[in-house]
Amino acid sequence: VDGSMGSLLDAETDGLELSDLTVFEIETLLSLGDRYALPVLLYLFRRIEKSLAGQPAAIILDEAWIMLGHPVFRNKIQEWLKTLRKANCLVLLATQSLSDAANSGILDNILEATATKLFLPNLYARDEDTSALYRRMGLNNRQIEILATAVPKRQYYYISESGRRLYDLALGSFALAFVGSSDKESVASIKQLEAKHGDQWIDEWLARKNVSHQQLLSIRQVTP
Repeated sequence: VDGSMGSLLDAETDGLELSDLTVFEIETLLSLGDRYALPVLLYLFRRIEKSLAGQPAAIILDEAWIMLGHPVFRNKIQEWLKTLRKANCLVLLATQSLSDAANSGILDNILEATATKLFLPNLYARDEDTSALYRRMGLNNRQIEILATAVPKRQYYYISESGRRLYDLALGSFALAFVGSSDKESVASIKQLEAKHGDQWIDEWLARKNVSHQQLLSIRQVTP
């Protein structure tokens, strides 16, 4: 355990336990360089794949530009897109920029293997270069216009084999206080509140966001 990566790799036994929801933050890991990142990545890939026994599962790759920019991770994504459907596992890629996928070198594989796509509103969707990227993804002029005029952080454009639809998520202030607070500053504030107030951090956070506690009280009343 005295090595530079001893805290991750030098255990005498494998003590990593996977739960129904397991999250790995890898941005810092990849920034260390392949000498340190590769052994950990290969281990995580193996553990994830061994956990797939046919039960419904999902691998969600948020901020996918980080993974698409790493050759080993990019190759693994390409493999997963081709094979994990047989294991009853979906692969979800989320990225804020189409160019991340377009410049990855595996865009054709991504488009071929993803049956469902969700597009966010984009005021600049009509721009020449941006609209060209949307057309590479199969969108026509009408669909590009929909993205250019949709309401940010509220409307989303869904495309699948079953059809296409612009829908309004219409989350209220209570839900947005949580699912809309994923930036680093909000996460840091939530961690501070949890450390200070324990299970009561939710009340403190809602008060800070000026959200009524009535919905929280209703949830607590029906929770067994």
